[in-house]
Amino acid sequence: MVLLVNEKELALDSVATSSADLLELLLSNDVIKQNWESFCYNHNSQQVMISDHSLFVCQSEFSIVNFSGSKPINWIGTSGATTCHIVVIHDDSSVALAHMDSPDVVERQISKMVCGMSNTLSVYVIGGFSDERNFSHPLSCALVEHFHQCQKQFVVKLFGSMVLNTKYHDNKAYPIVTDVAFNIQNRTLHKAQYDYRGPALELRSVMRHVFEGENENLFNQETGCIEIPYFEFEMEPRYHAVVNTPDNFLLTHCSTSPHCEPHYFCDDMRKMFLFRASEDSNSVFGPDKLSVVYEMDENGKWVKGKSCVGDLEQD
Repeated sequence: MVLLVNEKELALDSVATSSADLLELLLSNDVIKQNWESFCYNHNSQQVMISDHSLFVCQSEFSIVNFSGSKPINWIGTSGATTCHIVVIHDDSSVALAHMDSPDVVERQISKMVCGMSNTLSVYVIGGFSDERNFSHPLSCALVEHFHQCQKQFVVKLFGSMVLNTKYHDNKAYPIVTDVAFNIQNRTLHKAQYDYRGPALELRSVMRHVFEGENENLFNQETGCIEIPYFEFEMEPRYHAVVNTPDNFLLTHCSTSPHCEPHYFCDDMRKMFLFRASEDSNSVFGPDKLSVVYEMDENGKWVKGKSCVGDLEQD
């Protein structure tokens, strides 16, 4: 299927013989470059602060929200995508957002996201940069290749990756945009800053490591709840030793881009290791192996539902 940029076909087959060629052609397109520059620097594209009424998607997750009946959720988004890529896809009925961390998940992930959507879809890709360890490039290539080969037709609204999403400071490459939010009511994408990124970040992080790239949709559109299904994991007291390690250790061993992680990265890792050292499946899900459920209250805050066992929000 063809790729469209501003409703015009991007002629790929005549000049592109590999996924890297496809990516280069897309990134060199004048409209793509103009749209990205406007998104990054135009005064009408100001950063929004997100603190409530938001569905936050963690790394390796995705979520789908219907435009009708989405209240009280106003925003869906994610943050901290350095070498990871944020993919937003929508039609006239719903929007899907994923925080992808590997080219291996692209085909399976996109298929889940667009299942049930119309044949013509708007797509936005944000994240990945010209990192010196080359983690970003294979994921960017895999995305472009899948969009090109998919039976559905993708209209590329934004593609901010690689060279377009790179700035330099002291001869080091940094990503320009790592945090975004999609406004459900206006169907617009914004740069974002998150005052709250929950709930249950530690449990969701453990889930990501246990499932190893099997991206999960934790949002139940019918109930409007975040539902974390039972999965098995054991308490690992040895991780207590990691909690007190310095930032440099955590950045070196837990990050693909140590010099440009967000300020909360090391604290998040310590909380996850502390959680892993002190909790297990039984303490979290209970003997009945019930899903952990969060529902949004009238103030737009996620609160524990009836099936939630224990206190998963750690300070």
